Amino acid sequence: MPKISAYEWFKSPLGQYLLSLEYIYINSVVIDTFGYYAIQMGNFDVDFLDHSRIQNRFSLNSSHADLMSANEALPFEEASVDLLVAPHILEQMSEPYQLLKEIHRVLMPEGCLIITGFNPKSLWGLKRFLSFDINYPWNSKFITLSKIKEWLPIVGLEMVEGKMGCYVPPIQQTIWLKKLHMMEKLGDRWWPMLGGFYFLVIQKRTYGMTPIRPLWKKKLIKAPIYSPQKSKSHKIKL
Repeated sequence: MPKISAYEWFKSPLGQYLLSLEYIYINSVVIDTFGYYAIQMGNFDVDFLDHSRIQNRFSLNSSHADLMSANEALPFEEASVDLLVAPHILEQMSEPYQLLKEIHRVLMPEGCLIITGFNPKSLWGLKRFLSFDINYPWNSKFITLSKIKEWLPIVGLEMVEGKMGCYVPPIQQTIWLKKLHMMEKLGDRWWPMLGGFYFLVIQKRTYGMTPIRPLWKKKLIKAPIYSPQKSKSHKIKL
């Protein structure tokens, strides 16, 4: 059994450094995305939707979640979600392709999906390959960008933007992370495909159809599910 979980690792100096970079990338898209419902998946202390202009925002499966559900069966109606942020979720799934199909089901036509994942073709991927570490993230799947691109059109999704980040080596010493931060600009210019993570903006495409916005009284969730914060349960039904 791993001694360090994903939640614990993301609170480490290296995990916080990674999330700070991803937050900048994700926020640049979130702030200009509109709609009725926005969902953040994953157990993070970072609120990636804090600058979203979408009024109805929910956290799924975090320590402070509004909703709890299996990722394999998202508890939302078909074509009901405008924005879904899923950082480092696919690599933790036994069947990541099935999750993409489920995300396609719940997204509105032209709805936006934002994902991040560890890049196996990087210093991070090299450490995972050479390491026998059973802790996160070295025990998770590092899915190649080419594999993600292969899956997307099959499930009806299309990548509209992508970039990489975190060119520093995977070290936990804060002082060295600060000293090596200049590698981010150098990496963007000289070795842009070797970042420790990739950031993708993806849309659900429905060619030949006119997107129809949901009615104001349409429910977001499709079945009663457990909500650990009863005080927020009134937000679920509109």
